Amino acid sequence: MYRFPLYRPLICAGLGLLSWQAVAAYQPQSEAALAADAEMECQFNADHSSDCTTTQHYTILTPAGREMLSRVDFSYAETDGFELRKAEFTQPGGKPIALAPAQIDTRTAPNPEQGFLREKQTSLAFPNLRVGTRLSYTVQQHYAAKPLLGQFHSVLQFGPKPVRQDSFKITYRATRPIIWRSEQMDDYRFTASSDRKKLTIEQKAPVFLNYINEPSIGFIQRVPRVELGSSTEVQDYFGPLAQRYQEILATPLPPASAKAVAGLRDLPPAEKVAGLMQHINDNYRYLGDWRATERGYVPFELEQIEQRGYGDCKDLAVLLAAMLKASGLKAETAWVSRENVVAPLLIPGTHAPNHAIVRAEVDGKVWWLDPTNPVFDPGRSMPDIQERWAFVSDANGQVREDYIPLEAPDTSIVLDKQEHFDRAGQARVNARIEFSHMELMRLMVSDNQNGIASNDQSLCERFTRELRDCQIDREPTAFIAPRTYRVKASLTDLKPLENISGSYFYKSPALEGDWDFLVNYRRNGQLADLYIGDANTLRYTITLSGAQLDKDVKTCSVRSPWFDMDLRSERVKGEYRYHYRLSQKKRWLSHEDIISAPFEAMVSQAKDCSEQARQLVQLKGAAKKA
Repeated sequence: MYRFPLYRPLICAGLGLLSWQAVAAYQPQSEAALAADAEMECQFNADHSSDCTTTQHYTILTPAGREMLSRVDFSYAETDGFELRKAEFTQPGGKPIALAPAQIDTRTAPNPEQGFLREKQTSLAFPNLRVGTRLSYTVQQHYAAKPLLGQFHSVLQFGPKPVRQDSFKITYRATRPIIWRSEQMDDYRFTASSDRKKLTIEQKAPVFLNYINEPSIGFIQRVPRVELGSSTEVQDYFGPLAQRYQEILATPLPPASAKAVAGLRDLPPAEKVAGLMQHINDNYRYLGDWRATERGYVPFELEQIEQRGYGDCKDLAVLLAAMLKASGLKAETAWVSRENVVAPLLIPGTHAPNHAIVRAEVDGKVWWLDPTNPVFDPGRSMPDIQERWAFVSDANGQVREDYIPLEAPDTSIVLDKQEHFDRAGQARVNARIEFSHMELMRLMVSDNQNGIASNDQSLCERFTRELRDCQIDREPTAFIAPRTYRVKASLTDLKPLENISGSYFYKSPALEGDWDFLVNYRRNGQLADLYIGDANTLRYTITLSGAQLDKDVKTCSVRSPWFDMDLRSERVKGEYRYHYRLSQKKRWLSHEDIISAPFEAMVSQAKDCSEQARQLVQLKGAAKKA
């Protein structure tokens, strides 16, 4: 569905690996679940409140469309206004029937998982829905003015959906000129008044755009989108908020925070930062209190945050910044959009970010700190805030646009694995693994959420699913990630070799990778961009013994903008050893890149290189075939 938020408080995005709905190849229009017509009128008022009236019509085209409209919900803040002006349905060949009061329910909306949010919710339950039923409603909504927001900003976007949008029209009015910026809006007509205080956006023709059969890591990063505002200057939107943040930062630290700062006084800067992040993790939990909805983007006072022992992103960010400043470090609060998919900035308004963090300068380097995370890797930005703009507030309340870069693909796994084959074709496996950065943080989070025993079983299954006698030896993980973390593993692999007509073949998924996944993307005509996670490097050394291998692997290398790979082998005292390195240099593989000739050549080269690791194996002590 189109999204039309006039305002949202800084509720803070949660840590996650995926954000937008994974989508896929074009779905035929004949499978559209609904047909929709919409008309909206919105007024940006002089007191910075706003009013919108929406009339929506739906016609059910398939049984799936009936399920989509089983219940229609409207959630709104208690301080806002909501009026259902009209709701009716029309059965095929029948006349419109008004929705009965018994099918309209208004109640307090449920709280989110990690916070308090005082909202109301009105729900409509249209009866006797079936294919061909047409339902309509008109609602009027009032959005109350929020503190310190002296400009209006709104976002309208049209993502993929199983709905045929037959018509769409929205008219904006304001007491001052409307500024707008858009992308991919060729299917829409823009009409503005001479004084630019009225803007109408109307769909030119029916549109149906949805995707099917895309990979689970696939996303459509760019969708038709328009942003409206009363300014193009970030200071106009965030300056009053920045001044308030600075007033909060200027107050004395509360007792526990001051004690924590004093206890770290003699440490080097990097250790001070780690100590303060540890202090917040130990003493505060992420829990938002949004019941006072008029707070909007404004944090609680430092003393209130300490008394509660919890806070949302803006609360914990302002507390961390205050403690860093008291420790003699330069620290500034910043606003970002914390999602894997981040659209280009069109208007730097208050609807652009959804998260608050801290920009700190540590030993001459910039650290982007997020105190809401369950783990901390000193000096490294988390993947969900890399490669994006940030609005940074300085000590004078001035706001500037900054940029959080992509982290270098530092080594995240070093594996040294020995496999000794017996006469039956099983293998005793001993391995040492060094985890760093994102791979280590995933392990740490999993330890915290699932427990050590469960996670050790998952570590065992990284080697093979047909195993026994697996033993994991490692120290407990904590909140702060060390530079490297070592794990020892020993197990019996019950099926390390593939038996084909009495001949044994060695094949290592770890060395060969999943290049077929990218080959199939092209073959299937898929369209989404692929989110593959934090840039990283893997280094594997695999030593095979107890068998004679058929051939030596020729040294080969791959170099590209997306991946670098090296593979070589050697024979050492009767053992056969592989040396493998794979460096992933991007977080995203775009559709345009994947279907390009250079990318196809890279995948082909990587497959040819890695498939050399497949070997015909003669087990020692086993009779050779005639």
